[in-house]
Amino acid sequence: MALVFERIVTEGLGDLSYLIGDDQSGLAAVIDPRTDVEVYQDLAQQHKVSISHILQTHIHEDFLSGAVALQRRISGAVLFMRHAGDEEFGYKHVEIRDGDALELGSVTLTARATPGHTPEHTSYTVSEKKRPSDPYAVFSGGSLLVNAVGRSDLLGPAAAQHLIAQQFHTLYSFYLGLPDGVIIHPTHGHGSPCGADIGDRLSSTIGYERRYNPFLQHPTIDDFKQYAFSHLSAKPTYYGRLKDANTHGYLDPHLPSVPALSVEKFKAAANGDVVVVDVRDLHAFAGGHIAGSVNLGGMPELSMWAGWMLDVHTDILLVMAHDSDLSAITALFVRTGFTRFAGYLVGGMKAWDDAGMPMSMITMMPVHQLRQRPNHGCLIDVRSADEWAKGHIPGAIHIFLPELPEKMSALDKRVPVTTYCATGYRASIAASLLKGAGFEHVENVPGSWTAWRNAGFPVEK
Repeated sequence: MALVFERIVTEGLGDLSYLIGDDQSGLAAVIDPRTDVEVYQDLAQQHKVSISHILQTHIHEDFLSGAVALQRRISGAVLFMRHAGDEEFGYKHVEIRDGDALELGSVTLTARATPGHTPEHTSYTVSEKKRPSDPYAVFSGGSLLVNAVGRSDLLGPAAAQHLIAQQFHTLYSFYLGLPDGVIIHPTHGHGSPCGADIGDRLSSTIGYERRYNPFLQHPTIDDFKQYAFSHLSAKPTYYGRLKDANTHGYLDPHLPSVPALSVEKFKAAANGDVVVVDVRDLHAFAGGHIAGSVNLGGMPELSMWAGWMLDVHTDILLVMAHDSDLSAITALFVRTGFTRFAGYLVGGMKAWDDAGMPMSMITMMPVHQLRQRPNHGCLIDVRSADEWAKGHIPGAIHIFLPELPEKMSALDKRVPVTTYCATGYRASIAASLLKGAGFEHVENVPGSWTAWRNAGFPVEK
């Protein structure tokens, strides 16, 4: 007999989901699943267990939940959700209440109401069946995170005051009441916008967070409120949309069909009400791309930045480095709710180039050349406000990437414009938007802030 435990990391979104169970009983639970649910079925098969329970710690806003899709795939699996008011969930589930225990052979999961990040937020303590009141771990969802806590402003300013008070009680009464040795398994990890400065460790302990988590050093509610509200990052614009989708229940576990288009058909389709998204890396995109296309590199962070920068109601035309990348790329889009695809360019940019079609280019500006140029033109830092405040290239102006589409009208299209971020990924998105908007001379800084710092160049704060 052995405990079954698997952590599934969804890179790019900073989210973690889990499979936990007991191989003797053959039962397991999945906690906070993502849309590509095959990963949980494959793990269950490897461990020779059956997924009997599907648990959601809360209604997620940062990714499309796979809970309903997983339930539809597995006969007999029960989906559990705690209620906190008059919510009407659009899917079959069992309401779980504070203190309810779920047994998976030798493993007992106990639901604990932990509102604050959201009203219905639920954590699950983990204990041995013979010691149910002595937990050794807790699935903390979006409440207590590594070096951080979940934000309490998801429902807007009016609800935030009530939720922040609940969050304070959850943290200081429930979590700090647990023994120091209890292991914390959060759903939101490093990179998730659901918390400020989430640590890059995948787990922690109550004792460690008690000592070092900055949000747990304010024992009065007024001090806690002031600190928590002063450390809020920008709330992604797609959060409300995903909350609605997850409340209704995402049903389709299959990837959407994407038509294969020849150069001529792709060119004709591009003249319609669509957005052309080039998922190649920033260097390939800069070397030659279809005019007006947006560069969202096919890395895990595509999911988040598609959510920020694209309209979910507009059909997507894809340009990829390799046609065989299609399934992996569409899976990244689906994680934040993008399922409308008008097609992909068969053969990619090589086919476009061979057909003699026109291309647009963006200049790459290495940091050493940028440093030697006395006049940057218009140098734009598209990182977050927090990143900007910690240090930036002298002479730069700050425009947070999601705000660029509405703020670029204030820029002079005749002046050379150079974009940078932390590594170049977001800067390439910005450069593609500026190029598509008609800016005459656009440059992207590969390596961006990381390269600038590593080169030892001056920093302004």
